[in-house]
Amino acid sequence: MNEPRLIRKYANRRLYDTVRSRYVNLSDVRNLIADGVRVRVVEQSTSRDITNSILLQIIGSMERDDGAILTTGFLTDLIRTAGRGSDPGLPERLQTALRSALPPPPLHQ
Repeated sequence: MNEPRLIRKYANRRLYDTVRSRYVNLSDVRNLIADGVRVRVVEQSTSRDITNSILLQIIGSMERDDGAILTTGFLTDLIRTAGRGSDPGLPERLQTALRSALPPPPLHQ
């Protein structure tokens, strides 16, 4: 399987696409994902993987721009369930449920 597209986040909070050799914004990363590209975001200074944080920022921007995609009830239940830490299989079940509800992503060449 192809490696994820590497995006570097610099101290100035800018994101840099290492494949296209240019700076990108959250909307650009969102479009890559929508096109079926897997991404991995790392902090330039520490090499720490911050992909989940960036994906959450994208979801937040989608909520602001496109309207609510996750209900308050869903988010509340997620926080309650995850906060208990008693269900290690929850992330996998949520991902399986979402994938079964959506058409397959477009293939990116």
